[in-house]
Amino acid sequence: MIIKENDTCPICGNGKLKRVVRTETFTYKEWTIDIPNYVVWECGSCGESIVDKQTLKDSGKILK
Repeated sequence: MIIKENDTCPICGNGKLKRVVRTETFTYKEWTIDIPNYVVWECGSCGESIVDKQTLKDSGKILK
């Protein structure tokens, strides 16, 4: 699924999606890693976030 700015939220069906770029922190046991330029699509109505497909791919490589 390709997501674009202002697409309708697939979770609630009401809100519009907005692209947000941030640094995401992952913690596992004693390890912590920050991933910059982590792209998510946030719904202005329900607050849910959907991780961008390319971000999932890139961050997966880093986390391995």
